[in-house]
Amino acid sequence: MTRRRRRRLLAGLAVVMAAALWIVAAVRWRPPPLDGAAPRDGFVRVPGVVHVHTTHSDGAGAPERVARAARGAGLSFLVITDHNTDAARPLSGYRDGVLVMVGAEISTHQGHLLGLGMRPLTFPLGVDARNALDDVHHLGGAAFAAHPTSPRDDLGWSGWALEGSWGLEVLNLDSLWRQASWTALLGALAAYPFNAVRALAGALDRPRAAIERWDALLRRRDAAGVAGVDAHGFPSYGSVFRVLRNYVLLGAPLSGEAARDAPAVRGALARGRSYMALEAVAPAGGFFFHAVRGEETWQMGDTVAPAPDLRLRAGGRLPRGARVELYRNGKRISVGQGAIEVPAARPGAYRVEVRLPGWDVPWILSNPIYVYAGIERAARARRAAWPPSAPPPPAPARPLDAFVAGSALAAESDAGTWVDPDVRVASGRGPGGAAARLRFRLARPRPDPSVVWGGLVERSRRDLSGDRGLVFDVRSDGVYRIWVALWEERRDDPGGEPDWWQSSVRTSTGWRRHAIPFERLYPSSANIDRELDLRRIVGLVFYIDPRTDDPVTEGTVWLDRLGAY
Repeated sequence: MTRRRRRRLLAGLAVVMAAALWIVAAVRWRPPPLDGAAPRDGFVRVPGVVHVHTTHSDGAGAPERVARAARGAGLSFLVITDHNTDAARPLSGYRDGVLVMVGAEISTHQGHLLGLGMRPLTFPLGVDARNALDDVHHLGGAAFAAHPTSPRDDLGWSGWALEGSWGLEVLNLDSLWRQASWTALLGALAAYPFNAVRALAGALDRPRAAIERWDALLRRRDAAGVAGVDAHGFPSYGSVFRVLRNYVLLGAPLSGEAARDAPAVRGALARGRSYMALEAVAPAGGFFFHAVRGEETWQMGDTVAPAPDLRLRAGGRLPRGARVELYRNGKRISVGQGAIEVPAARPGAYRVEVRLPGWDVPWILSNPIYVYAGIERAARARRAAWPPSAPPPPAPARPLDAFVAGSALAAESDAGTWVDPDVRVASGRGPGGAAARLRFRLARPRPDPSVVWGGLVERSRRDLSGDRGLVFDVRSDGVYRIWVALWEERRDDPGGEPDWWQSSVRTSTGWRRHAIPFERLYPSSANIDRELDLRRIVGLVFYIDPRTDDPVTEGTVWLDRLGAY
């Protein structure tokens, strides 16, 4: 036998032995017994999962099948978040005894966002994270950065500096599996037929990067954390739903009335009155973490002023050998076996991890209790506040088109789309006021949606290098999303098709001013890896297409007071 064959044989034997150990561990696995008293704080722990895909995007199961799987897994609520759509909304409400909530996973230039608890989508969501966050806020929802530290570059989150009270998916099964070693994944695959839940949980890698990012955010402002199963149907919905869960704390059990229960669950998740649990290891419905002072009690997600007699307590029904770790501003400050009680006289964001021997992922990861007062409490509130929905331009605008004596904008579209050629109309904003009007009727969508569009185009050469952005007023007869684009002459082909740099805004039925900094324009092609050259602008476009207005096919948008600043 040659040396190479011997090495291959030994490697094969090692793989077989490792797989056998995984299988034996899966078959013999039993959840550890629980010790300790159940919480008596007046709150009900309600289990559910967030971040689930169905056949309305890239999931393998229809929404009805997903709801049945949730019921079989013992869940009380389920949040469906298909990609860029809430098409599963007809299933909202109670199905098979499970509260089904429908949101969306929104694809943006800075990563993906989970929008939970939103009103029905009547307009397309923004593809820039600032716009998407504003859309979620406008629709009354809660936003969470999805799989923020994913090993895949196209799935990670880069919008850490964005304003608003958005939270993040601290635990995401897809990210944890992608980070795992190949030996762990092979072992899990071998053990899956024998004990799917134990095999899936055993392959999860330590979520260090996501927790560190969360702690950095918590040092600046309140930020709720959630656990996302990111379920697509393989592994099976039923198995995944038994691995990772969120427990929300409610003042009363679910009533069975969706109109009442859904806002309560959404509010608890948005506030951080919840904790994340690796349910595959042991039932986690008996955990508590709260602050007490005298007869007063504060729960996860609450803010309380520091005081010498303020104490933090954590514990409950925990597995034997559980280690309760208390963190302040990301640093571990205390450890206890089975329970912990420490004073909280110093300000900080306090959270708890409950860890079990042999597991890299915390069995419990709590949301914080915020111990702040006075100036710092107010500063954190300002950092978590949503920015004004319509900020004025940062400097007086330089007029580009006031539409008083005509307009350089002209109607253009693809062959199947109709755009009214009468562009200049009365603005209705005073005697003699004029505006540009985009009245459109889109053609039927085609396999390539980019060929269907209608807009107003100004084909003129401009040097905008001395300006910072565009400013304009807009209103419409409905709520739409309109693209704003600059055409840049290509250096390698001056007479050819220009490069497009664009952003978008959400319209409303009343006049609203928008300012778009040039730095927030993105190239329409992924092949463009350079900055916009503002000296080579050969066109300005306002347009509608099926990507941004499905299911809207016709409507009217008015533009006024177009300028640069």
